[in-house]
Amino acid sequence: MKILAFGTYPTRRPVHGGQRRSAQIGAYYTAKGAEYEYACVYQPRTYSADVVGPNDYPFGAMEGLFAKVPFIDDLASGEFAANRPEVYEHFARLVDTFRPNVVQLEQPFLWPLVRRLLKERKLDDVKIVYSSHNLEAPLKFDLLESAGVSRDLNVQVECQIFDLENELADRADLIISVSKSESDIYRGMNGRQSPIVIRNGADRIGHVSKPIHAEELLREEYMVFVGSAYPPNVDGFCKYVLKYGLYGFPPEKRFAICGGVSEGIYQSGLYAPHQGSYQDRVQFFSQPSDSELSWIRLHAKGFLLPIESGGGSNLKTAEALSSGKWVVTTGKALRSFEDFGSEAGVIVADTPRLFRDAMLEVTYGAPLVLDHSQVAMREGLFWDKLMSESGLLERLSSVVETEMTVR
Repeated sequence: MKILAFGTYPTRRPVHGGQRRSAQIGAYYTAKGAEYEYACVYQPRTYSADVVGPNDYPFGAMEGLFAKVPFIDDLASGEFAANRPEVYEHFARLVDTFRPNVVQLEQPFLWPLVRRLLKERKLDDVKIVYSSHNLEAPLKFDLLESAGVSRDLNVQVECQIFDLENELADRADLIISVSKSESDIYRGMNGRQSPIVIRNGADRIGHVSKPIHAEELLREEYMVFVGSAYPPNVDGFCKYVLKYGLYGFPPEKRFAICGGVSEGIYQSGLYAPHQGSYQDRVQFFSQPSDSELSWIRLHAKGFLLPIESGGGSNLKTAEALSSGKWVVTTGKALRSFEDFGSEAGVIVADTPRLFRDAMLEVTYGAPLVLDHSQVAMREGLFWDKLMSESGLLERLSSVVETEMTVR
């Protein structure tokens, strides 16, 4: 089986959740004996030349709606790939050379490219797989609304993305969904669909290296929050963690804030005025390497998931749950992980006051101890187990109707 996947970010060195999910699916296909290639339209201002692959193409500026609205370069990438002659030819040559019998879309945004390839008879007898990471239309609407984009422009963007998702629900031969609830929505769009559900997972801890300033953390006693600069990450932390302040916690480094979210939290109106005191309680790690982040996770007492927006299946939730540590979480963060809501060490808190109480409970309580069955359940969230038990390639083989040996 020959699988060609399209996306809007490179996967050679995965960092954020979308990259990690796409890379893990690709690695699974390869391990199972399929021939797999990945190609994307990427942002050159975000991804340097050393992290992109030979099939990837740099995004260029677009006009109209795409020039007026922030945070929609992913949506623009599809029109860019389909309508810029030199870009379209790049991907068309890849199709002609590789000759896939499956094309997989990671997220819906490059559907205009695939739609044109289908129209021009370059994908005859090729099966289309839609690998959904979220229901993107409402997610993007919430993001743009929080960014102050006018409702008129926001609705235009939402409708364009909804059209992509609806078309894919109608056209895809197989949908990979991240949660049962989203799988049900795709069934509602098209009753013939029976999506396979594969929630997000976590990498096993490999090499660890101690980051600079890690010695300031109170080892085995701090709680971790990891997030990108995505605005809802900052908003969620401010609402659930900072609303009632940190003065009830000892003046010791008991909070490790990691990733691009750091700057937004540091500059927020709920942190900056208290910086003089909060610096005794909080340590920021704005750009930790994977090995440094592994060290921080390994020596933590618990994880914080103050998430109240978004869709799909949160990769940070899988990382927190698989750690075997305390997890203080909103119910929203447990989407597709609802079966962990009543597990030992998982405290669901859906108001800022309850979230603060839960953090205090973890801070002043004992370390979490799990029995064998509880450990096994959490280890079921590691990517290798999730993918090996998914049955994805067997399901895809039945769709393609191709005899092949699955390793």
